[in-house]
Amino acid sequence: MTIIYDELVDFSTNVSEMERDARELISEMCDQPYDEVDDFIKNVIILSLTKYGIIRDAFVPYLKSWKWERLPLLTQAILLMSYAHYYFVEKSDKRVVIDVAVNLAKKYIDIKQSQFINAILDGVLK
Repeated sequence: MTIIYDELVDFSTNVSEMERDARELISEMCDQPYDEVDDFIKNVIILSLTKYGIIRDAFVPYLKSWKWERLPLLTQAILLMSYAHYYFVEKSDKRVVIDVAVNLAKKYIDIKQSQFINAILDGVLK
């Protein structure tokens, strides 16, 4: 989540355009060589960033009066990684993916964002 958030911050300030080498990012943030990082983590990060446009567009119909760009970046990061996990990395139980996302939101954001994330993911993850 931290790596995805970091890239969203860089992207929003036009620092990186999400083009930095994924290997470098993952090694740097995980404090270990790329080859030693768990494959699941690598896949979620890489797919969250490389499929950014597809994932963002999947959420747009469910945002109602919200715009993706106006969502807090940490909320975007949680939604991106949840979608990538569910659709691109491994088909897990929808409830498990949502539960992980909600718990991250409760820990790092607030209860209202966790409820928002729960509702949005419930619609997007089918």
